[in-house]
Amino acid sequence: MNQLYGHKWSSQHALHDSKADEVAHRYSEDFLLWAKKTWGLSEVAWQRGMRYVEFRNQEAARQGETDQWPPNYAEFVGMCQPTAGSQMYRRFEPLKLPDKSAQERSRSIGSKTLGDLRSLLAEA
Repeated sequence: MNQLYGHKWSSQHALHDSKADEVAHRYSEDFLLWAKKTWGLSEVAWQRGMRYVEFRNQEAARQGETDQWPPNYAEFVGMCQPTAGSQMYRRFEPLKLPDKSAQERSRSIGSKTLGDLRSLLAEA
């Protein structure tokens, strides 16, 4: 994100707390919040989110809007989710109960075929 947004990212999302002493190098509250909110994202989700951010910036630049600001953690997590209508949200047909009359016909045909086979084997 720092490479995409430069000072806009680092001014909003500092890695270290500037108030912490030099030795401790505590992480900033903002960094810890991002880490907490994004820790469960898979690698695929991170890649999806980064592609979305890059696409958004490219589209804005294409339209002459060059002053894009980085997303907050909630926007980024949303960008990591598959869009509605994608294969991730494919609808499945609900399972149907078997047709009783078809089962009975199948059973009847099976019984008749089995009887025919038995009679052929008995003759042999």
